[in-house]
Amino acid sequence: MASKSGVDIAESCGIPPGLAGERLALFTALSEKARSSYPPPFQNSPQEGPVETPEGDRTLARGQWAMARRSKAPKDSGSTGQFGPGFPSMETIARELGGVEGFFLMFGLHYCHMFSNPRMSVLFDSRHADTAVCALDHGKRVAATLLDLALHTRFYGQLGRGFSGAFAVMGTHNQAKKCPMRPRSQQVELPRGHRKANRRFTTKQRDTWVGQIMCGAEDLGASQAFVEEWGKWLA
Repeated sequence: MASKSGVDIAESCGIPPGLAGERLALFTALSEKARSSYPPPFQNSPQEGPVETPEGDRTLARGQWAMARRSKAPKDSGSTGQFGPGFPSMETIARELGGVEGFFLMFGLHYCHMFSNPRMSVLFDSRHADTAVCALDHGKRVAATLLDLALHTRFYGQLGRGFSGAFAVMGTHNQAKKCPMRPRSQQVELPRGHRKANRRFTTKQRDTWVGQIMCGAEDLGASQAFVEEWGKWLA
């Protein structure tokens, strides 16, 4: 069912209407990429060996750049979910990404980067049907959650997964943190010995998450000014 904006997120391929020429060709090719990219096959053993790749290190560097320049988060943002200022308006999204469908596709491309990056792909336990979906479907979940929280849309409910992505994220993250494919060094509960100790994402995984979304915007031809401001907001 389409939202008031007229966008049916469940059916969207991430291609905004009204595109033409080279931009339409670009979005069409990247949409196909996001719809055909899936998490790697599950391996029931911890990852061994180096995780560095040129592309993975590039996305990490982008995220580290943003983290070094981020503004302070709002007080108690971790418990209240409060966002700081600077989330892009619908007008900005239309200008930079072609529209809200491009916002979905940007996050789909983020997951394409995730699946091909050894540093990040170990977080996807594809034995779970909810995980073994394409990059675009993963991207829609995150994009809809952020749009609903920041701009008060109602996209997430169209996905048939409940009314709010904010309630699902903790379970999704806990599953990722416990994936058996993570290196043994990441399969430890911290702080050690604490009654509330738990597994965590690494700092490089956190920074790569930010950098991959920035690179998704770059892939779609967004301006450098937008990419940098967006990255600092995400950080």
